[in-house]
Amino acid sequence: MLLQCATNEFYHNMKQQSSLCDDLTTLSRSSVLLGAVKHVVDHTYLCGYTPCHALLYATVAWLCGRGLAVSALAALVLLLFPTLFVQILRSNINYLADRRMHQIYHTPYGTHHYGDSHPWAPEDEAAFAHPVVML
Repeated sequence: MLLQCATNEFYHNMKQQSSLCDDLTTLSRSSVLLGAVKHVVDHTYLCGYTPCHALLYATVAWLCGRGLAVSALAALVLLLFPTLFVQILRSNINYLADRRMHQIYHTPYGTHHYGDSHPWAPEDEAAFAHPVVML
C-alpha cells in the first residue's frame, strides 16, 4: 500500500481518503521502538492498572457511603486510644519502677534470701503481734 500511495495517480484517485496515505507515510517513517514506548507511556498509570482519578473517585464514593461511619469510628478510636493507653502504660511503668527501687534499696540479695534467712518469718508475725504484759 505504501508503494501505491507513492504514485501520483493512486494518490489523486483516493481523493477523500488521501489522509489514509498521509497517515501511512507518517507511520512508515516512525520507529517501531518509539511507537511501543509511546504506547506504554500512554497506558501506564501512576496508581497501578487504573488511572488515579478513578481510584480517587472510588474512594470518595466509598467514604460517602458506609465509609463515613467507619472513618468516624476510626477517628474516635484514634482519639480515645491514647487517653486510655497512656494511663495503663503509666501505671505499669510506675509499678515496675517501684518494684525495681524496692529491689535495689530494700532487698539487694532478692526476696527469697531475706524470707529464708530472717528469723521473723511472716508465719510468726501473728504470735508476736500482741505483746504479753507481765506484772
